[in-house]
Amino acid sequence: MMRTPRALVASMDPTPSEGVSGASLARWMRVLAACCFAFGAATRAFAGDACGDMPVTGQKVEWVGHDMVINGTPTQVALITFDKSTRQVADAFMQYWVEHRVATHRMHNPKTLILSALSAQCSYTLQLPPNQSAPVRGLFSVMRLTDAQPLPRALRPENYPLPMGKVQLDMTSNDGGTVARTVQMSLSEPSLAQASAAYADQLRKDGWHTVSAGPAIDRPHGASFGQALSMQKNGYRLDAAFTQARGSTSVVINVAYE
Repeated sequence: MMRTPRALVASMDPTPSEGVSGASLARWMRVLAACCFAFGAATRAFAGDACGDMPVTGQKVEWVGHDMVINGTPTQVALITFDKSTRQVADAFMQYWVEHRVATHRMHNPKTLILSALSAQCSYTLQLPPNQSAPVRGLFSVMRLTDAQPLPRALRPENYPLPMGKVQLDMTSNDGGTVARTVQMSLSEPSLAQASAAYADQLRKDGWHTVSAGPAIDRPHGASFGQALSMQKNGYRLDAAFTQARGSTSVVINVAYE
């Protein structure tokens, strides 16, 4: 079982030849969350199905998470490197499901080709860079469309406060030693400084201790892109990154408990 990543909002940095170039975990998690919503309306799970199909075999598999829950949906996510072009991988993915008589869907934009299939209660999604020669690196996810999963006891809201706002993404992971929850929210505070200060004050009043606070740094470029906050209480660690775009303030909060 893999360790839970500390910063789920950090950008992946594969080279262009590896694919998924410039995509961030937060962005593709939103895509997965949208898939969960769309497919979840269509079906519910039956006990005992492992959702174990692998429609295209890759040279290398790097698991992002074996035991994750995204907006209530159990999910597994992996980065797979294929010794094939985008077209060859996409054709193999679609052909596999045609042979198994499973409905498929294909979407694309200038940056990403998204292939999906819905087999009973299992949803399979593969995101690829478009029109790329071999090798190609893709993001493969499997979602088991069960009834919504409850939060683990350690990650329930009574153990830590969240700021006032609207939840846009809610994801949990469990590696056996650490449970973690990542929440992306839009906030009502008009500025980064106000939002960060208000949340830090809220946490301190609840008994949390400040580990660090200040500008959030984009590691590859060393540039500041918002405000960051790191707090601790008992066995919990909470990291928050505040950003602003088009007059709207957002925060991504990662809470981990060991």
